Amino acid sequence: MAYKVHEITSYNYSFDARSGSPSGLQLWGESGKIAEVKFVENTSSVPEPSFSEDLSNATAYFKQSSLAGLIDMLRNENPVSMTINNQSPGFVFIHTGPEPVGEAEG
Repeated sequence: MAYKVHEITSYNYSFDARSGSPSGLQLWGESGKIAEVKFVENTSSVPEPSFSEDLSNATAYFKQSSLAGLIDMLRNENPVSMTINNQSPGFVFIHTGPEPVGEAEG
């Protein structure tokens, strides 16, 4: 089992004008683009992620309803990281760093 944790330093996202739904979210780290996040309909199953052999970047899939929570995390938490793990079937997750219990932000 191997995994790699990338700190996310910036992001951008877009919407498809025809469908009105999110079309993608790109996550960037110190080494460049580390992830392309694609969104599927809330009623669809989520495809397995794909990632480079060296775990330097990934394509991950989330349900459309996840976008607001992801953007909130990227805007309001620090640090935010992405872990790529190649343990079968492989997974990618976006997470915050440790935070003290009861810490009020804002």
